[in-house]
Amino acid sequence: MIKKENYYQSILQNSTLIIKVSGKICDNQENISNVVENIKKLISTITKLKVVLVFGFGRQLDNYIKEVHNTESTKINGRRVTTSIEIEAAKKISGQILIDIFSLCSKYNIRSFPIPIAKKDFIIAKKREIKNNIDFGLVGDIFMIDALEIQKLFKDHDLVVMPSLVLDKNNSDVLNVNADTIAKELAVNLKASKLVFISDVPYVQNHDGSRISIINDQIASDLINKEIIKEGMVVKVENSLDAVNRGVDKIHIISGQIKDALLTELETEDGIGTVFQSKNLDY
Repeated sequence: MIKKENYYQSILQNSTLIIKVSGKICDNQENISNVVENIKKLISTITKLKVVLVFGFGRQLDNYIKEVHNTESTKINGRRVTTSIEIEAAKKISGQILIDIFSLCSKYNIRSFPIPIAKKDFIIAKKREIKNNIDFGLVGDIFMIDALEIQKLFKDHDLVVMPSLVLDKNNSDVLNVNADTIAKELAVNLKASKLVFISDVPYVQNHDGSRISIINDQIASDLINKEIIKEGMVVKVENSLDAVNRGVDKIHIISGQIKDALLTELETEDGIGTVFQSKNLDY
């Protein structure tokens, strides 16, 4: 790897970084600890870097529904159908994960602000309508994000941590929103310089299973059509392409199971995952 820390750190100065961490990574203490430690190093070395960490809990929720209710969660094209039972479970699961991450932030002396659920004037969302006879249950769609309200939190904090739960703007019901989608909308509305998806997937694979270091719409569409990119990965790729088209400079997909993956991806020329980027970027 060619080290260019100072160069890449200068790019991130006075910018916003959105990180989405999957439930699979949150479920492993070593992996989530490594992610938080990497965030600490970034905040400590990059001037005025603001970070929002969105975490998912899909793995934990799937396991809970199977173990407690002896059934499988329903998913359509990689997107979860959320029942009232799952929402109640999600509240408990996300709360425990939030406590664990907040504890790690304290361990690494990060000035963090935990948000157990996004209030209605923070992220405006409502229950997804039934279309083509498909009912996603208590799943929400985002209509607006108040970037100014979020920016106020960075006056006294360096890191905002939140799950993928929001309140319905109409009746305050708790809704489940795809965590990748929340991260994308935050990146767009906060004009983030980078959006990083951290899961157990190290990168987008080519036809032969090799790593694709930089990807565009055409390559992604071909891989989706041939089902090389499939299931939940389709959602991640679609969100990445949408974020680029709406002004986010770079989107990264990396594995949180690799030691210091976040630092390696952001501070080396070769990186470690897959990058979606604006066509006019030369870095």
